[in-house]
Amino acid sequence: MKIATDPIRRVRGLAACTTVGLALAACGGGEDAREERAAADAAIATAAAVEAPTAKALSAAKKPKARSLARKGVTSIAVAPDGSSIGIATSDGGVSVLDPGSLKTKKLLKAAGGPASAGLLFSADSRNLLSAGRDSAVKLWRVGAGDVPLTLQGHEGVLRAVAANGSGTLVAAGGEETRVMLWDTTTGRLVRVLRGATDFVNALSFTPDGRLVAGGGGDARIQVWDTASGKLVRVLLGHADEVNALAFSPDGRLLASAGEDGKVIVWDMASGQQVQALSGQRAAVRTLAFSRDGAVLAGGGADGTVSVWDVAQHALTQEFAAPGTAVNAIAFDVRDPTLLLVGDDQGQVSAKTIKRGKT
Repeated sequence: MKIATDPIRRVRGLAACTTVGLALAACGGGEDAREERAAADAAIATAAAVEAPTAKALSAAKKPKARSLARKGVTSIAVAPDGSSIGIATSDGGVSVLDPGSLKTKKLLKAAGGPASAGLLFSADSRNLLSAGRDSAVKLWRVGAGDVPLTLQGHEGVLRAVAANGSGTLVAAGGEETRVMLWDTTTGRLVRVLRGATDFVNALSFTPDGRLVAGGGGDARIQVWDTASGKLVRVLLGHADEVNALAFSPDGRLLASAGEDGKVIVWDMASGQQVQALSGQRAAVRTLAFSRDGAVLAGGGADGTVSVWDVAQHALTQEFAAPGTAVNAIAFDVRDPTLLLVGDDQGQVSAKTIKRGKT
C-alpha cells in the first residue's frame, strides 16, 4: 500500500470525523455551501498542522482560502497597515471588517442597502476606515466602535475614488465631477480643489511622501498635482480609453496605470516617461496593487483574470482566474508578501499565493 507523505493529504481521513458536518453541508450549492467548503478546508489544514507540523502544513493552516460575502460584487478591498483587519465594500452598500486569518466578519460597519462605497482605505494607525460612496460623501469609520465621527461633504455626484497620504491626514476624493478635492481629516475642512481633469475621475493615488497625487478617469489622461500648491505639474498620455486604476510604488519612483484599453503602463515619475507597457491583460483592467517591497505588481481584469508581474524585469510571472467573472479589487496581505487578496463581481474574496521572481 502506498503511503501519502504529504501531511495535508494524509490527515484528510483523520480530520473527516471532526469536519463531517461541514463537509456534508458543503456538498450543496449556493453561498452558504461555499462558506462551509472553505471552513471544511481550513479545518483539515489546521488538523494537518497539528498532526504533522511541517512548514508546508503550518503555512496552509495559516493562510485564508476564500469567503463569499454577499450576493453582490466586491467593489473595494483595504488591508490595515498593522495587518489586523481587512476592509471590504460591496455593491449592495455593505461595508465590513474581516479577520485576516479566517476572512470571517469581525465588524459590520454598514449593512446592505443604500449607496455603495466605491473606495476604502485604512488610516495609518489602522483604527479608522475611510469610505467614498455614491452618496457623494467621504466617511471616516472608527473600526472598534463602528460609528462615523467624521463625514466630508461638498462633492457633487457619485464618488468613484479616494486616496490618502501616508499619515492619513490628507485625503483626496473624486468622481463624476471633474475636480478632485483635498480634505484635512484632523479638522474636516476642505484644503484645496485640484483642477485639470476634463472628465470623471476613476482613480487616485498619493506618493508615499504625500507630495504628489495622481488622478485618472474618463479623459484617458493621468493628471499629477502638487498637494502643497494644488498646481498641475504633469499630464501623462498613453491610454486610449478611460483610466480605471493607479498605484504608486512604495518608493514613489514609479506609477502604474491601467484602463479600459487593457493596457498596464509603468511610468517613471522623475522623467514622466513610460518605462514599460506590461503584457498579459486582454480585457479592461479595473484594479492594480504593488507589493509592499515594490518588487511585484498585480492587476485584475474585467474578464476575471489576475496578472502578476516582476517589476524589475517587466515580466509576467503568473496569471490565474478569479472565482467570479470580473475582478474589481485586489490588495496584498501585509503579513505575507506572497498572499494577494482578490475581490470579484460575485461577492467572493479569495487569498491567492503568488510567485515572486521571473519564471
